[in-house]
Amino acid sequence: MAVYLSDRLVRGNIYTRAELAEMLETRDATINTGIFQPRGYDSMLLFVTETKSSDTTQYLDHLDGDTLHWQGQLAGTKDVLIFSHERRGLELLVFYRHSKRERPGGGFTYEGRFRYQSHAAGQPSNFVLERITVT
Repeated sequence: MAVYLSDRLVRGNIYTRAELAEMLETRDATINTGIFQPRGYDSMLLFVTETKSSDTTQYLDHLDGDTLHWQGQLAGTKDVLIFSHERRGLELLVFYRHSKRERPGGGFTYEGRFRYQSHAAGQPSNFVLERITVT
């Protein structure tokens, strides 16, 4: 039976990585990267910062309504998990912020569940993800 982290989150709420690590009872340092798959959940967390710090890779990411234009990691090792997430039974959860200093503790807005639409392979790959809206 699938276990989804989205069942424990509220869309529009602000979450810091520290709060999520506590909620997930994890010390896994990869929560501090752009893509995190928590142990025990069928969920992939995408941490997206639109305006990057000058000391980090300048990925081009932008949330436009329900569409996220997002670049994967340079190495592309997790690309397959993104474009095959539904077949693998994984949900994609997007945590978004305009800049790291936007909120105390570097918090992100939980934007909800997203679905893979398309991508152009590269280093990094360019993905288009669409928000899943529940009616």
